[in-house]
Amino acid sequence: MSRITFISSLESQLRGWLLGHPDGHERAAIVLFRKLDRLVRDLPESPRFLAVDFIKIPDDSVISSSPTHIDFNTRFLPEIYFRCENENLELGFVHNHPSGYDHFSQKDDKNELTILRGLSGCNGLQAILVSMILVDDHWKARLRKGTAPNEILPIRHISTLGEKLTVQGITQENDLPQSLARQEAAFGKPFNRILQSLRVAVVGVGGTGSPAATLLARAGIGELILIDGDTLDGTNMNRVRGYNADHVGKNKAESLLSFITSLGLNVKVCAIPKYISEPEALDALSTADVVFGCTDDQIGRNIMNQALYYYGQVLIDSGLTGFIDTDPSGMPYLRDHRGRVSCILPESGACLKCQKVITEERLRYEQAVKDRPELAKLDAETLEKEYYLRGGGVQAPGVGPFTSATADNAVATLMDLIRQFRKLPTDLRRDNIWIDFVHLYIHSNEPVDDSSCIYCRERKVVLKAEGKYRLEMPSLGKYENIKPKD
Repeated sequence: MSRITFISSLESQLRGWLLGHPDGHERAAIVLFRKLDRLVRDLPESPRFLAVDFIKIPDDSVISSSPTHIDFNTRFLPEIYFRCENENLELGFVHNHPSGYDHFSQKDDKNELTILRGLSGCNGLQAILVSMILVDDHWKARLRKGTAPNEILPIRHISTLGEKLTVQGITQENDLPQSLARQEAAFGKPFNRILQSLRVAVVGVGGTGSPAATLLARAGIGELILIDGDTLDGTNMNRVRGYNADHVGKNKAESLLSFITSLGLNVKVCAIPKYISEPEALDALSTADVVFGCTDDQIGRNIMNQALYYYGQVLIDSGLTGFIDTDPSGMPYLRDHRGRVSCILPESGACLKCQKVITEERLRYEQAVKDRPELAKLDAETLEKEYYLRGGGVQAPGVGPFTSATADNAVATLMDLIRQFRKLPTDLRRDNIWIDFVHLYIHSNEPVDDSSCIYCRERKVVLKAEGKYRLEMPSLGKYENIKPKD
């Protein structure tokens, strides 16, 4: 089943229009959606309809209205049909039921069929109409297709991304495992239904990604995408979850899939044995409601940082940093070791660049090493002097309890987005939380005050169309979203 996604500002403006009639009558609007329907291996087809704009049905087009109906002239619609065809958008008809009637009415059926008939006549029988009603502060939705206009297709859920993740209109009623009973006692039955309705991608399933993925499956996530192009190394075994000795030398994503499947939980899981910079992996990521970033590379993080704005997603990114020193006797000790969880939504939280998690300096270094692997063997002084590169050095220590604790905090962050339970002191930010494992305290870093940031300040790429290339990055390849012929 399909899913619908709104960013909070657009949904709020739409609600304001629908509920703003001076006499409490029904109001209606046209919502334009970008359809993200890239197929993911081993998962059911579930397109995401991402709302990008809405158009008020003008007062001079309304023939009559009341708290129980709205009639309008459709002469203004052909111009919108043309926009949908020209910009590769799908059309939605949205209205409210001020009377509190909780279902689509026969009048709604007539309005939908009239609009779909005109849309199909202009844009072809492949046209899709999304229909939504707002009743008592809750959304309900359904689909019709031009190829079978009388067939009503249910929507899996409608999500809104603001400072939190709101999910409404859930239609799936799969049985929930007994293992979620105590979770339901803590957060209520709707909480588990929301988790079951979500599709979550975990990018990088090593030290933080594998415990995050296994915990997400145990928490009741409905669909899980594991993305990693790397193989499991024997040195990883001190901090990963779900792997055994037979998995060493094999792809991490495919190996972890076999473990999660063996748990017998009600979760659909798939493995993409590719890096996030490869087309299949990025296309799979675009279908997710929530993304967990668990990579240790800047290039991968930069892609996810852009994707959350283009694709309208939640990004929960985690990482660790640390420094090993030696004591007077020559024994190593942890001078510093911290875990970070960054939680960013399209209109909430500082982006990873403003959080200084991603820097242009480190991006240049990684790209240079990717193009010329021999540079990775050079010391920092030579790199800077001869190649004008700064980066590399010793990686942060990988200590199992600390990577797992960071992953646990990341999953708890998703739970807090759905059913807020955290009472943060004023010196902590929801978008950036560090756990210091050596000194045992929690803190946040203030982001860079960059008023020109195109991501989180100017918001120039929020809901932006990709154009010719994925995420408008030629290195990620072209994506042809071609509609089928009639």
